[in-house]
Amino acid sequence: MKLLKFLGAFLVVAIGLFLFVVNFSAVETRYQCPGDISSHDNSQRATIFMKLNEYRWWVNLWSTSNSDGDVWLEVPHRGPEYFNHIRENGDELQFFDYNYQTTNKEYKGHFSSLSKTLSVTTSSWSFEGTCKRIEK
Repeated sequence: MKLLKFLGAFLVVAIGLFLFVVNFSAVETRYQCPGDISSHDNSQRATIFMKLNEYRWWVNLWSTSNSDGDVWLEVPHRGPEYFNHIRENGDELQFFDYNYQTTNKEYKGHFSSLSKTLSVTTSSWSFEGTCKRIEK
């Protein structure tokens, strides 16, 4: 009977820890970023929307990429861009496109958590602007 109680308590604690890790392993922040977008010698004003996921320290206990998060950029009428590797460097978050098969990291841009400026370059466009946090 004591063994059954112990196993039941252990199961409840294990499920609680699992739910905690699943629900609190990343902090999501959303931004609206007006600025200048350039592609093929054409520059214009545009607004990019950014969803930034910053991982908690414990994620790197089981992750092999040593990433501090990931970021989605939505460019209206162009489609999304996804960067699967972020490295925190002081007040700057550096974006990389990480290839898991070759473990190569290609620098794509950065976001300053201090000044809220965003600078990103992809294969088809580049963007520079200042972001404002938006609520979900």
